Amino acid sequence: MTVSGGNGPIRITLTLPTGAEHIRLARLVASGLVAQLDYGLDDVEDLRIAVDELCSLVVEHARPASVLTVAYEVVDHMITVRAAAPTEGAGSGQVEADELSRLILMAAADEHTLSSADGEVVAWMRKRPASATG
Repeated sequence: MTVSGGNGPIRITLTLPTGAEHIRLARLVASGLVAQLDYGLDDVEDLRIAVDELCSLVVEHARPASVLTVAYEVVDHMITVRAAAPTEGAGSGQVEADELSRLILMAAADEHTLSSADGEVVAWMRKRPASATG
């Protein structure tokens, strides 16, 4: 895990095996990052759910026994999470998420994407605390 920050944006990169059993570490890092911000309990739980779903989608499309890289950035109380892993084949374009995953991400994150390019599957999301959205 690498961490940078200081007075500017906080950036953390976590690298772990693509096994689903390791995704809880990504959730813990996300919730720990926003615990010190204006995120209420519901916001923290939504973030944990969104990170779990985001990483699960990447792991589902990842090459077996590869590495999942999860990058977090916090700027002005907004967290951005990017999860990526090598995928089978060199194709690019949209990879499909099932309907339940799409609904979960729509409810728990403010923005999200899932795509594949250059032999890598990438999922991205952004979340602001409810206190910042109105």
